[in-house]
Amino acid sequence: MRLGVILLAITLLPLAPLFVPSAATASPTDDPEGPAILDAAETLFLTMKARDYPATWAVLTAKSRHTIVSETEDAIRAAGGNPLPKGDLREDFAAGGPIARQYWDGFLRRFNPDDALERSRWEMGEVKKDRAEVRITRRGSDNPAILQMYREDGVWKVGLAETFWAR
Repeated sequence: MRLGVILLAITLLPLAPLFVPSAATASPTDDPEGPAILDAAETLFLTMKARDYPATWAVLTAKSRHTIVSETEDAIRAAGGNPLPKGDLREDFAAGGPIARQYWDGFLRRFNPDDALERSRWEMGEVKKDRAEVRITRRGSDNPAILQMYREDGVWKVGLAETFWAR
């Protein structure tokens, strides 16, 4: 009987690593990139709240910036106006110019950054090499918004359009 237990232990011992949690299965909250990811996400909402539109623009992904510029161009055209050339429109958003102020002021009439900053629970979601998720659950809600984060040029950026715009 004792020999059987020893043989069973010897047979199962090599399988032990399969049952021990490792870094590969670590919780997303343990990921070393977590603080940088959360900081970038929080920066978006803090800069919106402060109405620091150049800083808001800087934390967005290239895709989000492109989407916002394209939609703004379309809206100006639909209103009967002549949109600025794309490069000038991008510069206006980067500098927090009059078009950027009008865009973000309108955005903030519909969205209160304090909902994310003060009335929500934040949790790290899945983290990959250049992509991550931050789950933001507003108090009283069962379903989180899953904020898409992307690493661009070594810096974590917020995928605002990637997260909230219709796909």
